[in-house]
Amino acid sequence: MVKTSPGAADPAVEEELILSGSEESALTAPEAEAAPVSDAAAVRENMARLRKIGHVPWKKDFKTNWVIYCLFIPVLVWLILFHYLPIAFSIPLAFKDYKDYLGIFESPWNGWENFKYLFTGGGVGGSEFLLALRNTFAIGGLNLTIGFIVPVIFALLVSQLRFKKYKRVCQMLSYLPNFVASVVIVQIMQNLLDRDGALTMMFHNLFGASNTNWLADDTPAFWGWYILFSVWQGFGYGSITYVSAISNISEDLYEAAAIDGANRWQMMWKITLPGIMPMILMLWLLQIGVVFKVGFDRTFLLYNASTNADVCDTLFSYTMRMTLNGNLGIATVSSLFQSVVGTVLMLFGNWISRKSAGVSMF
Repeated sequence: MVKTSPGAADPAVEEELILSGSEESALTAPEAEAAPVSDAAAVRENMARLRKIGHVPWKKDFKTNWVIYCLFIPVLVWLILFHYLPIAFSIPLAFKDYKDYLGIFESPWNGWENFKYLFTGGGVGGSEFLLALRNTFAIGGLNLTIGFIVPVIFALLVSQLRFKKYKRVCQMLSYLPNFVASVVIVQIMQNLLDRDGALTMMFHNLFGASNTNWLADDTPAFWGWYILFSVWQGFGYGSITYVSAISNISEDLYEAAAIDGANRWQMMWKITLPGIMPMILMLWLLQIGVVFKVGFDRTFLLYNASTNADVCDTLFSYTMRMTLNGNLGIATVSSLFQSVVGTVLMLFGNWISRKSAGVSMF
């Protein structure tokens, strides 16, 4: 009988360990020889894998979540009755010379005359439509840039406040203008920007600007004042989604960054902003789809045919005015144009977002 010291290993155990180690090394050898993958390629590979994992066939999803599908039925019926059926019945109006006493189906066909009248720029109708198109793109572009960025900046700033009561007060005060009626907002604009308004007199006393009614001025300055009041009314309410997204970011990331010596600006730029970037892109894409519906209520209330028609009229207000005047064929063509261009812009923005950031709606 051979005695072994306490530190010596049993030969059978030692042989088993050697064999297991050789098998482990044999398994890990291909991984060790694999070529390194770049970060960008790894991200794309992970996204593709997650898409495959998250894809569920429709029939299987219906069996699992049939209750949710049943709850969606009233919404689907509402969409069909009040959105899609009106579109189906109104499309023939774009190719007809509509008469009230004949109705939709009995009115005579006029081919592409409504389209020619609207897009050629000839006559009063064409020139009004082209001006409304220009104003819509100008106001919509400002709204997609300035009007969209301000709520994001406000949400980032609010997230940096440490005193919770002060933070809640700031948020509550920023929400209040959103619940003010558009008629009241327009009246406030008229009182401040009239010839003797407070803002007009302030600019006159400080910078020597002429006393003019800015809302009746037929210049692009109207767009600036319009966007200024639009931002003031909606930036607080528009920041709710971003504040909620920021609150869902893990605090462990901020604690790790603080240990590494990062300051507030660096944490906001490297953690907070990337954390809410998918939400920002998604809301921006949705905003592109409704770019033509730029404050219809305010533009309709501010519109004056004798003073600011060249800068105030938008496609939405123009379509409404044509409808009220009985020109249903022209109004239908204008509505179709808005729907088609809005859809194309949304698809284009979705494609850019998917290619550049890997985030898309579909």
